[in-house]
Amino acid sequence: MFMVLYVSKDVEQASEMLDVWVKAGIKGVTILESAGMQSAAAAGGIRGDVGIVFSLRTLLKSQEIHHRTIFSAIKDPETLERVLQASRAYIGDWSRPDVGILLVLPIVQAFGLDKQFPST
Repeated sequence: MFMVLYVSKDVEQASEMLDVWVKAGIKGVTILESAGMQSAAAAGGIRGDVGIVFSLRTLLKSQEIHHRTIFSAIKDPETLERVLQASRAYIGDWSRPDVGILLVLPIVQAFGLDKQFPST
């Protein structure tokens, strides 16, 4: 199993990547609001005298952060490859500063992924 994780500072781009993933076969995705350390530092949110947790809390309260992190567990290598190919096709050149980052991590164990929801 694999965890695929995409971080974007552009809400629209993250939304479009979510659509790309769903079309590539991903069944479930978690979406988080997030902030990168560079963005926080540029906004004056990280100060050496008060610590990073306090500074980020202050930053998040003082301005809206538009970063999004989306991630999903993928059970098989074939689906992972479809997601990666679709992601590369959508982004194009990953070295551009405005495209975010994509990570693939191995999942050693997972619990609770196969939920049995009652039919409606």
